[in-house]
Amino acid sequence: MTGFATKTLVLAFADNTKINASISIKSLNSRFFEATCKLPHIAAHLETDLIKILKKNLHRGHIYLTLHLKEPMLLKGTIRPDLAIAKSYIDSIRTIKKTFSLEGNTTLSDIIPLPNIFGSEEQEGNKSLDKQILEAIHDLIEQLIKARQKEGASLKKDLKKRMSAMRKFIIEIEKSANKLMSQKKQEVATVIKKIDDATEEPSDIRKSSLLLMLDKLDINEEIVRFRSHLESLSHQLENPKEEMGKKIDFTLQEMAREINTISAKCSDAKISSKAIDIKVEIEKTREQAQNIV
Repeated sequence: MTGFATKTLVLAFADNTKINASISIKSLNSRFFEATCKLPHIAAHLETDLIKILKKNLHRGHIYLTLHLKEPMLLKGTIRPDLAIAKSYIDSIRTIKKTFSLEGNTTLSDIIPLPNIFGSEEQEGNKSLDKQILEAIHDLIEQLIKARQKEGASLKKDLKKRMSAMRKFIIEIEKSANKLMSQKKQEVATVIKKIDDATEEPSDIRKSSLLLMLDKLDINEEIVRFRSHLESLSHQLENPKEEMGKKIDFTLQEMAREINTISAKCSDAKISSKAIDIKVEIEKTREQAQNIV
């Protein structure tokens, strides 16, 4: 979901004033949608609408939108004196003179440097200006989507590579599990035969505990479910839809749950080693899934 798009344009105002501006949109990885807009005063009223537009089109990620005016002083209106503030200064000076018996005349050059004696109002925007800004942002969103799609193509290759590795590891786990179960069944059969020969012992209870132990070691169901999730993940990559990233993340959570169960049920060294390899691939894939919208 990372991407960057920028554009320069000339904004035209109702009084024929023209000003150069630049707009940029940057997208960073995030599990959810977030938006940060940096706008000048003249476009601040558009922030809510812009966030809605960004969410509708980009769906996911931390989006930074910046509108920069290159000559903002052109937006300043006519400079006017603030007579109320000037009168307040003059009255205060007279009060100081009278209170402390001071002499001297107050001149214009004394008043001009005082703060807030002059003021100006920034030009207000209008529907025409809003339209120019919104059209430029729609163009940038299209550029950003194309950049995301380009990144997505290389991301898809990486995910397929990791899925292929997981398929290989789960096959190796299945082979080791089948071998382990075969060995344990033989051991249990031997023990049960000895139990049957020793008629004085409570054979049924011991047999049940041995069979229960075999059942706890059986990870076939977990392997089947893991493969099912893996195929579902492959199908999701080949049939992209909106909000696919979240669905992939949920699928990976289920895969992680199955492989954790496999690790817990089997203490075999080979199986544990391959389970760890799969966990590593799942975590790397989950990190990449945050790049998918």
